[in-house]
Amino acid sequence: MGTQEGERDWVDVANDLLSKCHINLRLRKLTDCDANVFISLYENILGEKVPDYIAVPCSQEDDIHNVQSVIDSLSLDYLQISLSHITGENVVRGDKESINNLLEIFDGLLEYLKEEISEESQNGEDLNDSLNEDAPGEPKETANCDATDNKEAELDGASSSSSGE
Repeated sequence: MGTQEGERDWVDVANDLLSKCHINLRLRKLTDCDANVFISLYENILGEKVPDYIAVPCSQEDDIHNVQSVIDSLSLDYLQISLSHITGENVVRGDKESINNLLEIFDGLLEYLKEEISEESQNGEDLNDSLNEDAPGEPKETANCDATDNKEAELDGASSSSSGE
């Protein structure tokens, strides 16, 4: 595959991610993937602010810092894997391989989170279906979960107060 075709594919991936995240931005070339793109993807996909974020970047060093904060947080807080092969400096300077790698991570992360949400909602529907299948008037065992939890909490509180701690 030629480099122009490969770049086009990654621009499509980037634009697809931006679209799925409802970020009103469209890229024409891979090097348009700047700090703002990755910060927006991070905040939209993960639903939180980038740690140690410089809100008004005044220099390329500030952009490098912000992208590196995105990479470090993904590595340490979410993926628990080394992303040392991707640096904020290379991304901001337009290194296509680094940009591709970071786009690939966001694409995979978004897919993973969508699957998790889908499974959770499916499990919730399964639970509701099983509750609705019980005969009317019969007590539902799952309805007592909160009461059981409260009893255990009371017992825990009583045992720690009686032990003199």
